[in-house]
Amino acid sequence: MTAVLLSQAVGEYLAARAARYSPTTVKNEGYVVRRFSATVCNGRDIQVRNLTPEHVVAWFNQLTQPHRDRSQIDRTAIQASTWNFYRTRIKSFVIYCGRRGWTRADLLAEVFPKREPQKIRQQPSIKLLLAMLQATPDPRDRAVLACAMNTGLRAGEITPLRVSDVDLRTLTLHVWISKSQIEDNMPMTLDLAHELHGWLSTYEAMIGRPLLPTDFLYPASTGPRYRWRTLPSGVRERYHVPSVYLPHKPVAKLHRIAQAALHCVGLPTKHEGIHTLRRAFARAHYESLVAGGGHDGAIRVVMTSLHHTNVSTTEHYLGVTRERKTRDESLRGRSLLVCTESSEDTSMNRTDRAVLDQQVDTSLRTTPAVLLPS
Repeated sequence: MTAVLLSQAVGEYLAARAARYSPTTVKNEGYVVRRFSATVCNGRDIQVRNLTPEHVVAWFNQLTQPHRDRSQIDRTAIQASTWNFYRTRIKSFVIYCGRRGWTRADLLAEVFPKREPQKIRQQPSIKLLLAMLQATPDPRDRAVLACAMNTGLRAGEITPLRVSDVDLRTLTLHVWISKSQIEDNMPMTLDLAHELHGWLSTYEAMIGRPLLPTDFLYPASTGPRYRWRTLPSGVRERYHVPSVYLPHKPVAKLHRIAQAALHCVGLPTKHEGIHTLRRAFARAHYESLVAGGGHDGAIRVVMTSLHHTNVSTTEHYLGVTRERKTRDESLRGRSLLVCTESSEDTSMNRTDRAVLDQQVDTSLRTTPAVLLPS
């Protein structure tokens, strides 16, 4: 068995992953495996062959309690979703080490996936989406929100867009889907075309030159700042310099733009971002299609718009399945406790049944309403 240090194995693993996956994916995996290698054996850089399942179990168990990380920052206990996220990343690393012959042990033999609570995620309505746009004064931020609301693109797919990717004549937006590694000429809604037309005119006026095809569609900006100058009288004066756009640099941290807009309309912002608008787009698109084509046709069109590879992912994403849709349609607003008369029913004639119905109706009118907990 080859003797390789844990830090060396992590470096080779991440280099191999970088050749196949996007930088964001490698960055997320690197955070987990580097943290694992630096703390799994109390900071000792041991050989991979000396790593045991007991080491791994102890490392995971200490994360389920309040702990202090390698930067000496106090952390709360991780949730089930974080546990599964770490386990998936470390499992990939362990498989890589096993294929290289660096370890023969099943290091995750006693680390099992945890059941995650299925929460209903925010899907703002069309009315709220319009309110978010109206509450965003910055023209660039408004254009970013409009793009996310009308295309359902991820933040990492909006950031690299260039001016040349927009074709207002054919209403087409050329995008690179990093997760699926495909190019797509997405159709542009009339709302998005209107927003982009206004934004490009403002963008060109603010940078003081014609836009170039290589300019980023959503540029970064310098923050407002104060500077000093000397007046002719010799007095030094502090003055304000407004922010300016940097066409050669893309905007970053799109989640803050989305959170600011969510806050303006009174919606929660914790753990929310561009993906919140992606879910809102999916829901609005689904609802507009389901009335005419039914669930199956609508969900497949939304799947294509979101660039998912299978329908189940889209159904889980929307929180809507065929069975749940059928359940909702069969129960919502309908009477379930309806007595139906059968030919075999001889114990009660029509007169007795009418008397019983009248008694039940009278009882319901005289009984105070009870509010059931939501």
